[in-house]
Amino acid sequence: MSGARLAAQLPEPGRFWIRYVPKSWEPPERPWVNLAAAALGDWGRGKPRSPDLAALAETPLDDVLYLPPVPPRRIKERDEAARDRLMGGTPVLVQLLPGEESTVPAVAGVAFVFDLLQALLERDLGALRRLPAGSTAVWPLIPELTDDPALWELGCRDLAAAGVRCAQALALTLTPADRRLLADRWGGEEGTFDALFHREPRAERDFARAAHRHGLTAFLPRPLPRPPVLGAGNRRIGGDLALAAEVWLRLGRPIETGQALYRDARWVDRSTYDLEALAREGNLGVLPLSPQSREIVNEHAEAGESEWLAQLIAEYLAPEEDPGDASRRMPDAQPLSS
Repeated sequence: MSGARLAAQLPEPGRFWIRYVPKSWEPPERPWVNLAAAALGDWGRGKPRSPDLAALAETPLDDVLYLPPVPPRRIKERDEAARDRLMGGTPVLVQLLPGEESTVPAVAGVAFVFDLLQALLERDLGALRRLPAGSTAVWPLIPELTDDPALWELGCRDLAAAGVRCAQALALTLTPADRRLLADRWGGEEGTFDALFHREPRAERDFARAAHRHGLTAFLPRPLPRPPVLGAGNRRIGGDLALAAEVWLRLGRPIETGQALYRDARWVDRSTYDLEALAREGNLGVLPLSPQSREIVNEHAEAGESEWLAQLIAEYLAPEEDPGDASRRMPDAQPLSS
């Protein structure tokens, strides 16, 4: 696809690993969340921009292509574009609204994310119970409307009962027009208007703890490219580095270490070296990686995953009243082994 049809952004775990975003899109008439921007999607406000969905299959992309929700009349065309991209090796994120189905095959490289915005605004928890098993849901955080811990408990209970695998929180950036729209349509409760205009939503970490109590994972695994697109191994490692950076910073740890992890994640994504092979040969020292990043790469070479990252996430999800004693807390910036 020509660059004119797509915008590119840095893939981040907090933004569902999205790299490529169509510049033109016909949105649904129902409320939805723009995952790439962490904002309200455009619905019922102005003339829709019709995308050239067939053009999405022109050229393979090496990272996640975001396909937002569409009106019912566009679903078939959107699914065809997703299937074509997957056949070319491009990882794809397909965003669905509760009750929708997709004909895109559930193969490696595709992620289906169900958008709970309208269901939560209208307190339709039955929609959560009808999501397909093994799916992922995004829980948008909006002051007073969707960030009540009591609502989290009810919603996560229903998501877990449906067999949903992952429920990821997303704190939305709201414009003044967004706040007025939300207040006009769903601001009937006392205090909602003031909350919408005068406070931030509760932290994503607080929701992640609630989801974890119900057996839901907190982050969508990174969708990886498939042949003929190369580099899945490095993308997996780069994803772990980026996730470590994100969780590290959310824990309030030293910013310099988090920035170094993010910088190394970007470098790994671009690298043509086989990092796991270099680690097994003992040659990681020649690469421009921080000691902590080398540790994560070494763990991948040895076990296919990072125990250091797993410990970091466990601390992030630990109950607030029992964050763990000093023996279980992560070191500030030291690798676990030499």
